Parts: sequence; structure tokens; C-alpha cells
Amino acid sequence: MKILLMQFTGKGGTQLYLSQLATALAKTDNEVVVLMSRYLYDKSHYPDDKVKLILFDFHPTYGRALLSIINPLTYLRLLKIINSEKPDVVHLLFEDVLAAITLYLIKRKYPIILTEHDPTPHMGESLFVRINWSFARFLLEGSSSRIIVHGKNLKDVLLLRGIPETKISVIPHGDYSYYTKWHNEKIEPDGETMLFFGLIRDYKGLNYLIKAIPFVHSHCPEAKVIIAGEGDFSKYEAMEEYQAYKSVYEVYNDYIPDEDVAPLFQRASVVVLPYTDASQSGIIPIAYAFRKPVIVTDVGSIAEVVKQGKTGIIVPPKNENALANAINAVLDDKSLRDEMAENAYIFMKDNLSWMTVAKRTCSVYHEVMSHGREPSKV
Repeated sequence: MKILLMQFTGKGGTQLYLSQLATALAKTDNEVVVLMSRYLYDKSHYPDDKVKLILFDFHPTYGRALLSIINPLTYLRLLKIINSEKPDVVHLLFEDVLAAITLYLIKRKYPIILTEHDPTPHMGESLFVRINWSFARFLLEGSSSRIIVHGKNLKDVLLLRGIPETKISVIPHGDYSYYTKWHNEKIEPDGETMLFFGLIRDYKGLNYLIKAIPFVHSHCPEAKVIIAGEGDFSKYEAMEEYQAYKSVYEVYNDYIPDEDVAPLFQRASVVVLPYTDASQSGIIPIAYAFRKPVIVTDVGSIAEVVKQGKTGIIVPPKNENALANAINAVLDDKSLRDEMAENAYIFMKDNLSWMTVAKRTCSVYHEVMSHGREPSKV
């Protein structure tokens, strides 16, 4: 089977997701072609030549993106590339308007698969992002033969939007053991250390973690917090609770290069995701790859990949007291922490491996192809 994977925007976690899925699909006797924006290409993500790469000049900055989107030559070039490859199936890994219009133009020629990492926009997204998202989804959900989401709760979101159940497939987010190649045997967990990792956005609930720290510190004076990720940290830095316990924090408020991810996770005793709104998260598979338990909030499909008391602890969102109690429970009990860590790694290997994800994704491709090229109606 010849598979064309597409992605024009989404640097970061989804960028790595694309490369890991492409590599796994290529190992299952498929011919895999990746059509992506040049700015998304990272040579370290594609260490061998099993995946054919086609780089397209497109950058998602507003002005440059708009010029590409309104230029008919852009679509002529993309259609020429796709038609020259003659794929059996086209799979879009991250939606945007350029890809949406392109796939709308070929919807009757190729089966189209769409992966929706986030079926609804996150809290705090700008009006421009919401309009762009809504228009792209309007075209893509009607053009796609199948939509893949990463959890049952996310499937329910699509069902409420009127998308037929037969058009939705649930496949979990793959593991991110990719980062373990930078594992350093000399780095050990740094005492009672929590890690908050990833983009700093309102919906990540960082304010609730900061509010929980006074309770944690009163129970465990040695507790530390590492915050690592790019985004506006100023509002959190100005919080009274942060200023009162500033010495507890170690902050890296910037984009974290791949090679710097491993040391941060290795130093942590537990990874905390206090999100107030989310679909799923690639942070959990990274934590599991480094044998780290997680503390998460019950939002979206996040809790679907956390076994309560086994691989981590699930707490209600927007509740700093529950969050503090969970953190204290993990930091207090090293044997429990170690047991959770091993369970997390086993869960990842059994359920989130890229080969498992690739095989399930291939099953979706075959199902869609067996039903013909006409996309389902929404």
C-alpha cells in the first residue's frame, strides 16, 4: 500500500508524531511518502531512507501563509505532487486551511484520512485561530473518509457534532521513547522534584500547580518544581504564591530542544499535568518512556491513558487541594513511586508503541479502501 502523509503546520509534538508514525508505517511493508512544509523538517526525525520526503515551501506566519492560500499556483503545485505519487490513501496529520482546500479538491480521487489531535480549540485561543480552525474543519470533516482521534471522550465530541460513528476511529497517541536516545545514566531523580513540561498556555492550568505548592511545601519542604516550555510566563511569575516560594522553582521559559528533554524528565520524580482543558497529551507518553508516574486532571481523554493508582493519579481539574494531596502522596512514598514508574513503562510498551499504532492505522486505511473512494457524508 502506498501512503501519503501530509502536514503543513504544527511544529513540536505533532511534528514528531508525523515522523514516528511515518517510520512505523514504513516498517510494516508500506511505501510511505511524507509531504510536509520545509520548516517542519528535522533530519534527526528521519534517520534512514525508508520514508520518502517531499518538502513544500509553506510557513504558517500570517502574511506568508495568506499569500500561499490565495495563490492558485500553490494548489496546482500540490495537486501535481499528489497526483504524481498516485497514493492509495492520503492521511492529514494536522489540519490547516491550505491542506483543507487541497484535500477538498481531491476528495473524490483518493481516500482521505484526518487525524484530529484536538477536536475542539483550546481555551484562550485567539479569534483568528478559531476562525482558521473552524473553516479547515468544515472542509476536512466533509472530505474525509475517516477521522482518527486519540480517545473515547474525543470520539464523543465528534458524535455530538453530528459526525457518524462509522466515520470515527479511536487510536491512542503513540509513545515518545524517541527522546530516550539522549538518556544519561549519570542523571538521577533530583530529590522530590515535580516537572511541568510543554507549552505554557492558559488551559495547561499552571496557576493551579503554583497554588498547590504552598500545601506541598508545608508537607515536604524539600519539594522542587521544574517548569520547562515556551510561552508567556509573566502572569504566573507575578502570582503571590510563586513569589513566596520562588526558591522552589527552576524555570526554563523557552523552546526546549530535543536533546535537552531527557535530562529534565530524568531529574523528575513525577510529571504533573494540571490541565483545565485538553484533548490528549504527548507529555504522558514521554513521561512513561522515562519511567515517570504522572499526576493529571480528568479532562478530555487524558485519563484514558492513566491507570489510577497504577501509572499515576487522576484528580479533578481546577482543584489545587486535590492536586497538592496527589503530589504529596507520590513524593511521600518512594516504593509507590517506583511501582508506578515501572507500570507506566509497561503500559507504554503494551499499548502506545508506534508499531501498535501503525498496525491499527493500517487497518483503518484498508477499511476505507474496501468501501471505495467516495467519502462519507457528514
